[in-house]
Amino acid sequence: MIEILDKGFFTLAVSGERRCLERFGVPSAGPLDRCRCLLANRLVGNPDNAGALEAVMTVPRLRFLDSRSFALTGGPCGPRLLRNGQELPVPMGEAVLAQTGDELTGDLLQAGSRVYLAVSGGIEDASGQPVCPGDRLKLGEGTAPALRRMTADPLALPGQEAVLRVTEGVHAGHFSPEGLAAFYQGPYVCSPQSDRMGIRFSGEAAAFAPGRDGNILSEGMLPGDIQVTSAGQPILMLEACQTVGGYAKIAHVITADLSAAAQLRPGAAVRFRLVSLPEAQAAWRKLWYKMSCCIEDQT
Repeated sequence: MIEILDKGFFTLAVSGERRCLERFGVPSAGPLDRCRCLLANRLVGNPDNAGALEAVMTVPRLRFLDSRSFALTGGPCGPRLLRNGQELPVPMGEAVLAQTGDELTGDLLQAGSRVYLAVSGGIEDASGQPVCPGDRLKLGEGTAPALRRMTADPLALPGQEAVLRVTEGVHAGHFSPEGLAAFYQGPYVCSPQSDRMGIRFSGEAAAFAPGRDGNILSEGMLPGDIQVTSAGQPILMLEACQTVGGYAKIAHVITADLSAAAQLRPGAAVRFRLVSLPEAQAAWRKLWYKMSCCIEDQT
């Protein structure tokens, strides 16, 4: 087990295993940055969808109740292991062996907004619920400790200015030429009123075509969809988004850029760049190849 001593700003146990329930109105609610969570699991020899911790803005303080390998990916946070009165620095993107009784701590993230902690064996009850001090999280059966490291980070963390690539939305025709131009010229600022369901943006209103006001008959939604409210402001749907929505969808963030979107901080300026579907598919293949080649066994 691992024991939570301090949950930090906001930490929850997530898993990529809950899929294909959207038709019942149940979102997947997995890690917002699926790529970095997947990499953390691979570093310790877990399946890609194993349960892990997702922490916002700071790593939680926790204690290892048995010997396990663990790895951190995402925003750099100065992680350290406390062992017998000593502080041992923990490298990001590298599996480290923790001994029984070791405590993990860290600082505020220096970039990005989320960090992922994977532990060998995986967190068994990763239902998406926030953790609290005193919680003990059960781990799966750990195999021989995997000690791997990332040779390079295939994903760049976004700064205070970012570009997200998008494909044309199914309701692009609901917007006037001026409204579409405003949307693609930007920039839009990430609002603090954002959460795991979606990122709210503020900026120049994307005007609708004559006779349109942004409202549609509710229909299915997926992470990456960008709805536009009746006030003309975009909302980017994230992993925990509702399964149906009633606002027009102007665009869709490509899969390869959803990790960058998940790492945006409030106040960041974002521009949307239109790409074709073949370009979006090529970008995902390129990213997947990089993730497949960036981990090696430590010698």
